[in-house]
Amino acid sequence: MSQIKKTAKALPGWTVEGEALWRTFTFDHFLKGIDFVQNVAAYSEGAQHHPVITIDHTAVSIKWTTVDEGKLTQKDIDAAQACNQFFEN
Repeated sequence: MSQIKKTAKALPGWTVEGEALWRTFTFDHFLKGIDFVQNVAAYSEGAQHHPVITIDHTAVSIKWTTVDEGKLTQKDIDAAQACNQFFEN
């Protein structure tokens, strides 16, 4: 197992499935989830690394993978950590 996958598996709340990181964040209100998505979108644009985002009322699911490399990379780890910070704040 690669060091990136080992690091990914240790990320709080995240699941590694194949070459992707997944997590569902749950919010008290729909608009809190939308605020979270806006933070993720701003981060993504700055990093030029974009996730798959699914919004289902108060649940927001995020999937990170580095498509152009066909695997998990440090970009995905950094992005997942940023999501955790957005969620905690």
